[in-house]
Amino acid sequence: MLRRIESIVRFVPDIEAAAAWYAELLGGSLRHENPRYAFVHADGITLGFHPADAKCPGGVGGTTVYWEVPDIDAAIRHLEARGAVRHRGPITTDFGARAAMLLDPFGCTIGLNQGSARSRDLIQGG
Repeated sequence: MLRRIESIVRFVPDIEAAAAWYAELLGGSLRHENPRYAFVHADGITLGFHPADAKCPGGVGGTTVYWEVPDIDAAIRHLEARGAVRHRGPITTDFGARAAMLLDPFGCTIGLNQGSARSRDLIQGG
């Protein structure tokens, strides 16, 4: 069910500064999905940057790994049956993907991403 890590998202106070720092560090280019989400794709890794907020204040524990899933609703049901609870979403992103975040029974986040043809193409630089 969990196929691969789709992206790593960091919740930060300044998405532009964080994304620029990682773009330089990794030799990737800084891109935007929308004004509140920047990302860097380099060497097969996508790092995303979202503004920190009350639910995800960033810092220690401020990283969520997103797993690519073929059916986000089925994945949510499966994880909820195993004790996870919804934390955010699911939502449809500006790129047409569906994303959700759950909390496992230990309080850690599990990100889920059901990509769209457009999101996969754009994330990979198309």
